[in-house]
Amino acid sequence: MVRAERSRRERTGTQPVAWLLVVALATVLLLGTVAAQENPPTPHGTAPAGAAAIALLVTPSPLPEGTPRVEGPLSVVTTTTILADLARQVGGPRVEVRSLLPIDADAHDYEPAPADVAVVEDAAVVVTHGLGLDAWADDLIANADMDAPVVVATEGVPTLTSEQEGFGDGDPHVWFDPTRVATMVGTIAAALTAVDPDGAGTYDARTRAYQQQLTALDTTIKTAIETIPPERRKLVTNHEALAYYADRYGLTIVGTVIPGLDTTAEPSAEEIDELLDAIEREAVPAIFAEASANPELARELADQAGVALVPDLRTESLGDSGSGAETYLGLMRTNTVLIVEALTGLRSREDARWVAVAGDGPS
Repeated sequence: MVRAERSRRERTGTQPVAWLLVVALATVLLLGTVAAQENPPTPHGTAPAGAAAIALLVTPSPLPEGTPRVEGPLSVVTTTTILADLARQVGGPRVEVRSLLPIDADAHDYEPAPADVAVVEDAAVVVTHGLGLDAWADDLIANADMDAPVVVATEGVPTLTSEQEGFGDGDPHVWFDPTRVATMVGTIAAALTAVDPDGAGTYDARTRAYQQQLTALDTTIKTAIETIPPERRKLVTNHEALAYYADRYGLTIVGTVIPGLDTTAEPSAEEIDELLDAIEREAVPAIFAEASANPELARELADQAGVALVPDLRTESLGDSGSGAETYLGLMRTNTVLIVEALTGLRSREDARWVAVAGDGPS
């Protein structure tokens, strides 16, 4: 499928410059999101002295604790792991949250299990994403014997237009823009308050504090992306997942390995040739694959094009404990480190030691 003959470009970027950029990025990521409330990440080796000094400057500020419900936590069921984290951030001790999608599952092709019906029926609140991402949940909810309200988290969120079938309401990957996530958080908080009005104070305080963390995250990412030379701010991704990220932070999407918003599509030989031509023409430094998708085609394309492959970008799901992407804030930070690392020309994690510097990156 992929052309066998293609000249490899000279790999650019010097290690010393790239190393300084990654250290600067790590500093920004640590200091810019100091308010992030997350579980302490699993250590991944010994950090260099400079990273330890940076870490000493960080004083995380947890979200307001809130008050637990006397009758026990409210059962909240979400369709995705990202929504589950947002609900936990808002609800705190007043909620018990479960995601129908497991870690690293792809929302585009998930098939609900019979046990999912029982999970939904036991929920006090069900949170879906909408915009065609979790359309599989519609029949699941319709067939469940339940009275719980169903809230669509993306209600009222402005979207980027899409002409692709099944996504007439816009590109569903809105979580790659923290300012849009702030709206989603407000929607979730309103739904929890409607079911549990006694918790209004907790939900409101935690929502406001978390929205401040999202603002800090947004500023942090902007600063980080600015460390990339403008001519290298170009992305080739596994599928069309990063349009909001690119739009928000000034990157250009040159192309995707899988055409479209749905990971189940397959590229034609002509589309692959066109992508390889675009990578060479635009001097794209790397191809970004996803932890929740098979990276083999992306790996083959990267090899043919002579560019770096970043195989573990988190796009559709949070990561396991120790991945650095256990929460939404962590997902955005680790993805940003990976993007800046690759686009500045520093591709070796061992050389960059970015895991130790950033503090909560993937192992």
